Amino acid sequence: MHQSGMTIALAAGEYQAKIVTVGAGIAALTHRGRHVVIPHPPEEMPLAHLGKVLIPWPNRITSGRYQFDGETFTPAINDRAGNSAIHGLLAWHNWQVVERSTTHVTLSAFLPPTYGYPFMLACEVTYQLDEDTGLSARILSKNIGDVTAPYGAGVHPYLTCNLQCVDGCELQLPTGNLFDIQTLTFFANTKLDFQTQRRIGTTQIDHSFEARRDDAPWEVRLVHPPTEMSVRLRSNQPWLQVYSGEKLARKGLAVEPMSCPPDAFNSGLDLVQLAPDDTHSLSFNIGVNN
Repeated sequence: MHQSGMTIALAAGEYQAKIVTVGAGIAALTHRGRHVVIPHPPEEMPLAHLGKVLIPWPNRITSGRYQFDGETFTPAINDRAGNSAIHGLLAWHNWQVVERSTTHVTLSAFLPPTYGYPFMLACEVTYQLDEDTGLSARILSKNIGDVTAPYGAGVHPYLTCNLQCVDGCELQLPTGNLFDIQTLTFFANTKLDFQTQRRIGTTQIDHSFEARRDDAPWEVRLVHPPTEMSVRLRSNQPWLQVYSGEKLARKGLAVEPMSCPPDAFNSGLDLVQLAPDDTHSLSFNIGVNN
């Protein structure tokens, strides 16, 4: 046992991964020895929510306050600079290993009621490593309480081309539809429009995008032309947060599929209302483009 709980090593073909039980997090993913996500030493607490699962909300609840079913709740503010409750309640929880093999692991967590979130969830994450497609994951949550619960999910990996600075990388996003959390509207910004693959340069990104409005899958691609390395994340979630990794010396790009946008607990936009015994699933895949 260490600061990130336990480490589970996975291997398939030329892929290797390390999953840690704290936050059901991705501590490392490599292909042919090159980093596909920014790694962290499993025995250390990582910076910037590296690889963590975000339940029961991704991103933030502004001012640590929301209303649901006529009541006001105040989850703890854990981002003082932003005056927000960020990234849910399970990112630093030690999940339990349910089953494991050389290529997959399933972890589970029980989320008990708290004053800020008085609902009960049973959560499960399964990681599967495949020699052709890389690392796939499914995040499944079930409402095991007796009242409907507000819910959202996300995950916080950082794509990297073997730790090359993103300034020299090219980026392609599935959308240019940025989201304004203040007005709940969408806007265009040519500096942040990467629908056509192009160089990131010194551009700073920390924005939410509307990724899709149907069930069609989408892909984010990060490419480092000098080394011909190309990595990607695929999902079908309606929302996407992208961050250019200033806290991590811009060695990678946070690409976060989300079921809802920031502050959905207040706006209600795409907020899941999880009825008793109902489940919600979020899936994604990370790998290299050959």
